[in-house]
Amino acid sequence: MKVEASGICGSDVIEWYRRDKVPLVLGHEVTGVIAEVGKKVKKYKKGDRICAAHHVPCNTCKYCLSGHQTVCETLRATNFDPGGFSEYLRLPEINVKNGIYLLPDSVSFEEGTFTEPLACVVRGQRLAGVKPADTAIVFGSGLSGLLHISLLRATGASKIIAVDINEKRLEYAKKFG
Repeated sequence: MKVEASGICGSDVIEWYRRDKVPLVLGHEVTGVIAEVGKKVKKYKKGDRICAAHHVPCNTCKYCLSGHQTVCETLRATNFDPGGFSEYLRLPEINVKNGIYLLPDSVSFEEGTFTEPLACVVRGQRLAGVKPADTAIVFGSGLSGLLHISLLRATGASKIIAVDINEKRLEYAKKFG
């Protein structure tokens, strides 16, 4: 895959401080264009615009089958080679099978990098049982907090309370919802 855009988040920063620096290429919220496909790949073709998941669950273990993919051992073992700040990525077979999403032409590569963090927010609100007309409190108005606020507003929350120690982030929270 030829990388067109890649995000960075807290888990990338943690990796930077936790591991040897060389060779380490960070970035995992990745969008781009398929540059080549393997012989067995039939679902995608060269030139497809995609968003690629960096961690992919097996969808067959007891955790996956009970809706707890985030504790799947395969999820923790999958990753890109190298990271998203490279020019090209090799996607492992499981990522190709379960972790590629076609990116519509109406979505820019930069916007597409929000697919993974937004998916985490959607899952979190689903697990929390958030419903339209609920009152919600969001602790922290960084990127994930702003995505929570935006999703709550879009799904009809009656009142959204944002909490943060950073005034600038609170200004953004007001702007987003």
